[in-house]
Amino acid sequence: MIRLFVAINFNSDTRLRLISIQNELRNRSQRGNFTLPENLHLTLAFIGDVSPRKIDKIKAILETVTFEPFDVLIERIGTFSRGTLWWAGLRKDEQLMLLQREIEHKLALCGFEPDGREYSPHVTLGREVVTAAAPWKVEPFGEIVSHIDLMKSERIGGKLTYTSIYRRGKWKSPIVVAPYSPAWALEFERIMTYLMPHIGDLIVDIHHIGSTSVPGLSAKPIIDFDIEIATMSVFPAIKERLGKLNFRHEGDYGITGREAFKREVLDEFMSYHMYVCPSDSAEFRRHLRFRDALRADARIAAEYAALKTALAEKCGNDIDAYIAGKAGFINNILERKGDNG
Repeated sequence: MIRLFVAINFNSDTRLRLISIQNELRNRSQRGNFTLPENLHLTLAFIGDVSPRKIDKIKAILETVTFEPFDVLIERIGTFSRGTLWWAGLRKDEQLMLLQREIEHKLALCGFEPDGREYSPHVTLGREVVTAAAPWKVEPFGEIVSHIDLMKSERIGGKLTYTSIYRRGKWKSPIVVAPYSPAWALEFERIMTYLMPHIGDLIVDIHHIGSTSVPGLSAKPIIDFDIEIATMSVFPAIKERLGKLNFRHEGDYGITGREAFKREVLDEFMSYHMYVCPSDSAEFRRHLRFRDALRADARIAAEYAALKTALAEKCGNDIDAYIAGKAGFINNILERKGDNG
């Protein structure tokens, strides 16, 4: 069985503010079981323990949930359970409440019953807290929410760990496909040069993938790259190394063989997506084969560029629709090139 829930994961700025408040509470408390900083999140729906066979069904339900990016604001610190469970409370927002109700309703229709309690949006800071502190208000802070995650809860080495196994949502701004820039290859080299001294002894290689890796191809100006490891047995060690560089493991977003990491601090590089993949990952091999097919055939690359430009105009900020619109073309090229997964 796998324990699942649907959540909103916060950006680094919001998480740092929550950690600061949590530390203030900790300093004013005698004891408590405080939420790990990387586990701070807003639960939208708790699903509970389910068979792995039902995960695809839950993903299909979430695929029908649509929403536009909206603001969330944290404005107060309070308690449940006779003052032992402390939380950061969110201002009730109509879009947030509608999204939460839609998710619970659609899950219930498919047999995943909600717990029946009225939804009160909050971020759990700690349980079994013993403190003389009283609830207080904070200067409102928050962010624009554009994604929701299906999260897996498990204990790894005795540590409660949450990871995303599926993500959907929209971008905050319209999707932009820009003309090719030679600066993209140079930017990848800069990022690789930064990472190699820290992880080079653990990995096989770092591969520039995606459209920015194909000379002459129009692309979203975001660098995509895969860090190749020999086997998943190396993953705990590289996760630890990347954690020391402030990269947070985000999960696989539902794509097996591709573990996403996101940096929690600002850096000097242009926007990038970073993944860790074992050498035998089917998804990793697909990345390389599709990139190489585009590099080898200018006609295919031109067709792909035209498709992406049209999809960007059609889809606006709907990144899920944009990705889905490309899938048929990508699969067709891989089949023609003899990709068997």
